[in-house]
Amino acid sequence: FFPLSRSRTMSHRKFEAPRHGSLGFLPKKRARRVTGKIKTFPKDDASKPAHLTGFVGYKAGMTHILRDVDKPGSKLHKKESCEAVTLIETPPMIVVGIVGYAKTSTGLRAYN
Repeated sequence: FFPLSRSRTMSHRKFEAPRHGSLGFLPKKRARRVTGKIKTFPKDDASKPAHLTGFVGYKAGMTHILRDVDKPGSKLHKKESCEAVTLIETPPMIVVGIVGYAKTSTGLRAYN
């Protein structure tokens, strides 16, 4: 038999005081470079002419827009809908180099 005052003891910290902030933003330290880095490129299609494969953009924030929905059969057809949108800032780009590749028996080799 426990007195009523002691029956409600503290639970695990996870439930009493959940963490503040997302772990996705760790480690919290200064960036090594000012500009971002393109980490993946799309697969190249040899049938198309030479084209830009990467473009730098930064997520600047989010807002909302009102748009007319044009979806026949939907309840919102020809009505206004409020939707969330992401703002992406794209700084001006300057081409500083072009790389050409030659196919060899061991794979692709960059031209010098």
